[in-house]
Amino acid sequence: MKDKFYIIIEIKKTINYINKVIINYPKVEYILKNSIEVNSYKLLEYCYKANIIKEKRIIYQKELLVIIKMLDYYFYLSYLNKLINKKKYESISSYLLNITKYIYGWIRSEKKG
Repeated sequence: MKDKFYIIIEIKKTINYINKVIINYPKVEYILKNSIEVNSYKLLEYCYKANIIKEKRIIYQKELLVIIKMLDYYFYLSYLNKLINKKKYESISSYLLNITKYIYGWIRSEKKG
């Protein structure tokens, strides 16, 4: 399935990068790894829902922002626990920041239209 919605394309790129990063997490950190995986896929799910279900769009858009904040926190914990290095943390944060900007733009455009 080829997506044309730019936020979805960016989320998919981010998920692919996240999956490459968390593959090396130790088994002891399975809760953190699982939380990251679940929330990254929720990000994609809620984006599809926000794009399709117009009546609850703003709710799903705000959920997207919450999930992004949680993912950022999980990666901050990963960095503090030395599961990822600073470069990977900054890279993931950059991906999440860009998606956040797109979502805020999407919310603004909805309010205008």
